[in-house]
Amino acid sequence: MRLKHPKNSDVTIMSSLRANLVRDVAMSGQPLNTRGAITIVGDNQETLPMDLLLVLDVSPSMSGAGIKVLQESVVHTLDHLLRPEDKYAIITFDSSARVHTNWSNKSNDPSGLGVKGGGTNFGAAINETLSLLGSHGKDPSRAGIILFLSDGQASMPKHDSVSTITEFGFTMHTLGLTSGAVPEHLEAMAELARGFYFDCPSFNDVKKAFGSLFNYGKTVTYASPDLRVNVSSGVAISDLTQSPQGIEIHAGELGPGNHTVSLTHMVKDSRMEVSFKVKVDHVSDGDNLLASFDCIGGSAELKVRGTTDKTELINAPINGDVTLITKTAQVARLLKTGNTAEANKVITQIRTLEKTNPNAGDVSKTMTDLTKTKSPGEMLEGLGRLQSDEDGKTKKRED
Repeated sequence: MRLKHPKNSDVTIMSSLRANLVRDVAMSGQPLNTRGAITIVGDNQETLPMDLLLVLDVSPSMSGAGIKVLQESVVHTLDHLLRPEDKYAIITFDSSARVHTNWSNKSNDPSGLGVKGGGTNFGAAINETLSLLGSHGKDPSRAGIILFLSDGQASMPKHDSVSTITEFGFTMHTLGLTSGAVPEHLEAMAELARGFYFDCPSFNDVKKAFGSLFNYGKTVTYASPDLRVNVSSGVAISDLTQSPQGIEIHAGELGPGNHTVSLTHMVKDSRMEVSFKVKVDHVSDGDNLLASFDCIGGSAELKVRGTTDKTELINAPINGDVTLITKTAQVARLLKTGNTAEANKVITQIRTLEKTNPNAGDVSKTMTDLTKTKSPGEMLEGLGRLQSDEDGKTKKRED
């Protein structure tokens, strides 16, 4: 399947997809439980203009240092970070939420951003966000990015409402303002909206996060693409997790039939990696088509070959790339749950791959550094800064 680039109908765009199992051979006549991975590289390298939505916490808990950092952040965004082709809007919230500034260019300067009364209602903020996105419409020729700035001191909104953000072609990143921020709440929201968390006790920390995020915004080549999965009869795919950030794409089972899941933005000179579990009720002799995947005009098939030859099965090579993607995703998920001890065990397993996989050394060092961070917020931010280049090397988005 080929798609036309949204900015130029004469340019055909494609992506390169690969779908593989840890081993592509299995014993026929038996069930199979294994792991696999998809890698996606977009062939288009033209970056998109940005639609930036700022969702700002102006509740009483933000009084003092929090509101000052928030005000400085908005001024810095408008003065230094937005390009002429970019647009922005602002939503403020406390116990309720309202549109403070509708979609405008950077020449339209907002004012009146101060602390309001009432509580801190994340649910109201997300509902107002979805309402504004609904009236704005989905435009694949622009990169939709939401920045949610708060100290995180509120109850969580419903999960399904946050995840709906991706249906409008937007992802949402969260910034935890002040030293009293609750990173777990904000990171969970970001993950549901396929975004990242940044720990920002001071305005200097906000500027560092913006350096990474706005570079990320300016290098978006595909706005929140959908991954379409067609699962064969007798097959189930589960635990879809984006690596190396450990973002849970879909925790439940995708049974036989067609499914669509949302991914994060695709950025220039990078690749998307998604690990997953595969369960097959019965492996037949010869080629078995387990599932097919489509994303941004590219496609790939996931197959396993059934054999009765035990020697062939024993000698079948292990796919080192799939193994590394799977282990990296496992470490990230363990770190997010605070299970550093188990994460270190998996990092040790990654080190054993260094002789055969040149990217394993970078992963083991990066993940080991994250286990030594001083706070949960720093660790979560460190995961959010990770990405894979087109060759599968894990690196940080530098400020």
